[in-house]
Amino acid sequence: MTAPPPPWQPRSEAQRRALICPAEILLFGGAAGSLKSETMLMDAVREHQRPGLRAILLRRSYPELEKSLIRRSRELYPAFGAEFHEQKRRWRFPAGGTIEFGYCESEKDIYRYQGAEYTFIGVDESTHFSEFPIRYLLSRLRSTDPGMWLRIRLASNPGNIGHNTHKAIFHGETCSHCHIGAHTRQPDVIYHDAVWPSDQHPIGKSTCFIPGRLGDHELLGQEYAASLASLPGAFRKALLDGCWDVYEGQYFDHWNPDAMVTPRALIPAEPWWPHWVGIDYGFNVSQAAAYLLCRSPATPEFPRGRVYVIEEYTAQHQPAADFAQELRQRWLDGHSDRRICGWFLSPDAWNQRGDGHTLADQMQSATGIGFEPASNDRLGGAMLIYSQLDRGELLIADSCRQLREAVPTRIHDPDRPDDIRKIAGDPLDDCIDALRYAVYSFIGPARAPETAAPISADPTVAMVQRRVDEERQTRNQLARYLPRRR
Repeated sequence: MTAPPPPWQPRSEAQRRALICPAEILLFGGAAGSLKSETMLMDAVREHQRPGLRAILLRRSYPELEKSLIRRSRELYPAFGAEFHEQKRRWRFPAGGTIEFGYCESEKDIYRYQGAEYTFIGVDESTHFSEFPIRYLLSRLRSTDPGMWLRIRLASNPGNIGHNTHKAIFHGETCSHCHIGAHTRQPDVIYHDAVWPSDQHPIGKSTCFIPGRLGDHELLGQEYAASLASLPGAFRKALLDGCWDVYEGQYFDHWNPDAMVTPRALIPAEPWWPHWVGIDYGFNVSQAAAYLLCRSPATPEFPRGRVYVIEEYTAQHQPAADFAQELRQRWLDGHSDRRICGWFLSPDAWNQRGDGHTLADQMQSATGIGFEPASNDRLGGAMLIYSQLDRGELLIADSCRQLREAVPTRIHDPDRPDDIRKIAGDPLDDCIDALRYAVYSFIGPARAPETAAPISADPTVAMVQRRVDEERQTRNQLARYLPRRR
């Protein structure tokens, strides 16, 4: 490994630690002004005297490349004797090694690097990328030169579509800036057991997070620090402090797990309370997710009762009939006294697929459950979840692991600011959809068991009975229960 030549030297202690970190995958940064881009450029050039150097540095778009990485590289790389090829956006060094620049505006653009081999991959503002492009790039990290140091370097602030991927891999359940818990990954520590959040598959590479903050140096002056300090709360914590619990564009910006998550064992969930299920079924690109909810009786504090999300089930590549059978076994069989008043399934499950048997047909035939099309009002559903959480009317059981990860990591849709941004291939997106189907599709109060009508043993007849039983209360409550715009 060759050190960068003088006169350049690391300009902060955090930058120095990042440049010598032996982890195969490193996330550096967090706060704004922490020299993330410069660190990546200098890390990529460490093997400039080796002919086997093949590095690539990526941003989301070409204009972003030009105004940040390429411009700064013109100031740094000539000192190494490198020459820049404008058309190819590539530096070539005297020993024969190269550093090129690329961009990936959409998910499919990542395939332009299919077949390529790189010894160094750097992704600047990496949270602008979802999990898949970064995961795909990892397959390009290889070399026929056994002496090359293969590594990936990520640099970013909190937020955007890749926030959850980064937080899960490099921080764990809590933000390491705010709270070091039992399942938090500590800064500057190298881990060997990281998994991809989407499917929990082992990454197979060592990982490390090194925080970088504006206070690590004095290069940008007090005016820049003052401008960050004047930002609203969430922006300030993310960009000035490098906090990964709040960030730009966060949809559920009031998320408070201490108040909104409760131990499953403390939820009484009496069988006679109305229970219902929300389901978002997917097989190929996404996952299938389902939630069992219940509502408690009314109290002076909560006149409409409280809604509890008590059970979670998710699966990937599970046929529709098998998924439905699993739900029945978990939540219906063996619970003959449980009042399940509705099974709300994603509306696209009724789409005709050419054989006359919709996914909903297959699920109903396999279980005898009368599934109903869920309400697909994305804005209304998202705002209802927000307002119920805000008022304390919606509580999530701690056993719903993926949902607890999904809620705080959703972001606003830039084209529809009141909506949650749809992130293709993100399994946590399916969790939120399943919750939205459940919360928005069923509204009804709990009733004491002595007032409930006898329920048939036949599941299909029972479903009809329960829905008729609840419709009157639903109509009476609906107008008062729609979300209030904040």
